[in-house]
Amino acid sequence: MGLKIPQNLFIPDKLHPFPSRSSQLLNVLSMVIVAGLVVWLYSSSLNFAFFNDDPTGHFAWMQGRSFLDFFISSAAYGYYRPIVFVILKSLVALVGYHAAVFHALLLILHAANVAMVWLLAQRLANKRAYAWAVALIFATMPFSYEAVAYVASLTHPLLLFWLLLTLLLYQNGRHTSRLRWYVGAYLTLILGLLSHENGLFIPLALVGVDWLGDLPKNWRDSWQRPFLPYFIAPILFLLLWFTVPKTSEQTIPTLSTIYYNLIPFLQTLAYPLLSLFSLDAADVGALWLLSSLVLAGTFAAAWWAHARALWLFGLAWFGLSTLPAILFLSGDYLYGSPRLHYLPAVGVSILWGIPVLALARTARKKSWQYGLAGLGMTIYVLLIALTPLSFLRCELDFYAQASRIVWQMRDQAQAADADQNLLFVNVPFFFSSYPDKPGGCENSYPWTPVGAVVVPPYAAVHDFVRFNGGPDRPAKAVTVPTYNPGWNTVGSEMSLAEIRERIGDTAVYVYDLTADSFFDLSAAWQPDVGVVTQPLAVFGDVVTLVETAVVYPDPHSASNQSESQIEVTLSWQTANLIDLPLNVFVHLYDPNGVLIAQHDGPPAQNFIPWSSLQTTDVVADKHLIVFPADMATGEYWLAVGLYDRENGERLTAVADGKTQPDNIFVIRTYNSP
Repeated sequence: MGLKIPQNLFIPDKLHPFPSRSSQLLNVLSMVIVAGLVVWLYSSSLNFAFFNDDPTGHFAWMQGRSFLDFFISSAAYGYYRPIVFVILKSLVALVGYHAAVFHALLLILHAANVAMVWLLAQRLANKRAYAWAVALIFATMPFSYEAVAYVASLTHPLLLFWLLLTLLLYQNGRHTSRLRWYVGAYLTLILGLLSHENGLFIPLALVGVDWLGDLPKNWRDSWQRPFLPYFIAPILFLLLWFTVPKTSEQTIPTLSTIYYNLIPFLQTLAYPLLSLFSLDAADVGALWLLSSLVLAGTFAAAWWAHARALWLFGLAWFGLSTLPAILFLSGDYLYGSPRLHYLPAVGVSILWGIPVLALARTARKKSWQYGLAGLGMTIYVLLIALTPLSFLRCELDFYAQASRIVWQMRDQAQAADADQNLLFVNVPFFFSSYPDKPGGCENSYPWTPVGAVVVPPYAAVHDFVRFNGGPDRPAKAVTVPTYNPGWNTVGSEMSLAEIRERIGDTAVYVYDLTADSFFDLSAAWQPDVGVVTQPLAVFGDVVTLVETAVVYPDPHSASNQSESQIEVTLSWQTANLIDLPLNVFVHLYDPNGVLIAQHDGPPAQNFIPWSSLQTTDVVADKHLIVFPADMATGEYWLAVGLYDRENGERLTAVADGKTQPDNIFVIRTYNSP
């Protein structure tokens, strides 16, 4: 006796948006599961900080403004989106600037959107298999990470939340003919309009779901529907939008602009195929071909599955939701903002889900046919949904790194003296690689940037400190080209001579992306101390060692001896103005005079070049010497020296008027227990 699988599990028929109670419970369970998968996928975002446009572009702008102000003016802000700022300001009033809460809001919105996409797809096709396909494809869309994990992108998941809620409430109204559902849909429509100007798309989507539920028999019947009043609010919103003060300006696009702006959206349409090819940004013709194949292939599947209206709905969703960005945004902004693909991603998911309906229709009456069709659907959906995960996780790792940078800024600000200003050097504006990701992300999507923005050029650095939990104190970012940072930095250029003049009343921190740390330049560089007349040693008649300090490991520490280390601080002064490539070495010798550990490098990690020092300056140069694991008991000794890193020759070391053996100066002995 063969296994019997109900045929209506796969085969699309007439729309039945309101199933039985048991079926409704199964739908709810499915929605909870798919929402839970989203929370798991993006859970790392709960540990992110405020970066990019969060501190200055949103939080600083809304400070000092009342809730009413958000509705009557968007002066100094690019767009009119009052509901977004009402939500942000309300959260601040409730919990303060607690980054985890704000990121949780975006994560909850995305999970809710995925769940509602599942329900909408189930209602449109009356098949759970299709609903799962559409929801999983949307949930793992590779270009959604910015909309979900970046607080300033709140407007995009929020708009989709209102849109989907409007569609579902409207469907309830059509099914029950009860006014409360229509009123609820109208309220969410208004909230969508006030969350993002793309809310103008909502009544068009209403027309689509209305016609899919009950195709019009003629032109007159197509407009004798309850959706007509839903066009009144968008018209009024347009009038309001053009009268409210704001900084954004709209220009008439050219054909070349439209063509250029269309390309990233074609990538979104064709993205499941891009992992099969090695395209680069110049392969626009290949992208057009793949996009055409996607449209042709999904249409063929829709024809076979008797779902041509659904295909048209998905295509219209994709096309109409991308239209404002294509027409009115600059290409550079569009290419660098994956969050703009969040709303069109629903249309793309609807299209890519249609082959599931076609596969279902291949099943007839035999159990093995249903089983084979189900297996084919599962493999198809998993291939699309799993392929982008490595890219998504990599981009989330970049956001985690951006968070670490701003948290380090906060920590340095907290550690600095209260009477000092803050100066951050070479803070990233944008970075596309760092030690954990030296090659960036493996990217199959050449029209999407890889990396993260930390501090935009127009942002105020002190906002990043205070909104991430640090003190509200003066802070500035500058770029020092001498350091050759290798990443896009923020702030005007400043020379090391100018930096030197600021040390004293300013705490100066230099960021090193390769080490993922800030170097405390003001602690290491002590200008105008005066010339030390009795140094400990002189090297090559050009550099003097004026002081040493050694921090020994705690003999009572419970840590393993192999992890013990000595911190050696060497204070240097130049006898003359020099421009030599000199490295410092610190050696640890065992009782038999055998070198067992060492540390070499330029002074102060090369952030204070010899050529930048005046003869009255002192440099505090720290080196860490890690003990080997097999140290025997006995007397060990530390020695230092200088050498030319171009030829390896040591500078002559002189102490107490005597040239030191091997041109090294012994600074300390150490008895190993």
